[in-house]
Amino acid sequence: MTTPSKIEKVGFIGLGKMGAPIAHNILKAGFDLTVYDRVSEKINLLVAQGARGAVSSEEAAMGADVVISCLMDDQSVLEVVTGENGLLAGLKPGGIHIGTTTISPGCAVKLAELHQAHGSLYVAGPVFGRPSSAETGTLLTYVAGDAEAIAACEKLFAAYTCSCTYVGADHKLVNSIKLSYGFMLVGLLELFSEAYTLAEKSGIDLEMMGELILTILAHPMMKEYNTRIRTRDFEPAAFELRAGFKDVELMQQASSEVRAPLPIAGIVREKFLTALACGMTDKDWSAIHEITRQNADLQ
Repeated sequence: MTTPSKIEKVGFIGLGKMGAPIAHNILKAGFDLTVYDRVSEKINLLVAQGARGAVSSEEAAMGADVVISCLMDDQSVLEVVTGENGLLAGLKPGGIHIGTTTISPGCAVKLAELHQAHGSLYVAGPVFGRPSSAETGTLLTYVAGDAEAIAACEKLFAAYTCSCTYVGADHKLVNSIKLSYGFMLVGLLELFSEAYTLAEKSGIDLEMMGELILTILAHPMMKEYNTRIRTRDFEPAAFELRAGFKDVELMQQASSEVRAPLPIAGIVREKFLTALACGMTDKDWSAIHEITRQNADLQ
């Protein structure tokens, strides 16, 4: 299988809030761009900027060195790739498909298999960032797949991201990274929500609470806890687990008094209890990570 030595012609499928600005930046970088979306008005906006329009995913892929898809989910990606007039019907042997969509790791494996059978190459490359980052070309991406194909796309990645990290040949790995990233964000959203709710029902000024949250996030201890958990280094304790358990019980007591449920605190309390039962009393309170690992059958 021979990959293109120079990427010149690019097809782009999916011109939504993320896709349209990504495609615009690719066009601005000087690539020969053909675009497709189910909504013709979105195609017309890119055509007005200098792109060519296509009437199907197949046509967007025809003659392209690389086709980029920026869609919604597993189903939409698989339909675009394998459906009637789909991407595979138009992509030439040795052509490259870069998937920027947040999809399941299993779907990434399936896409790689479909492309291998077709004689083309799949590069898993989900993007990290918001539409505003897409507009300024400052998205992040982690990519996996054939190293030669990824190297050939270096200038293309540079057109719409500010950082591209290669993690190896295993396609599903980058999708797991993206989901881990998303989990951290959604976890913080719930944490913020519970903290603000407890503060509001307790009569705390929310602007003051907001300043406290920003102070905590910027505090050096956050880097320390990140390192402790990553390296599983819980001794000596900066804050002993038994003291942490006492604080969590006080949190729950306070939340009960003002009728502000804290589901996360309940989950954490059970892990503290298990850690104490396992003899971790004097370890740092971040050692509850060991209970999370045990629950996942990690040794």
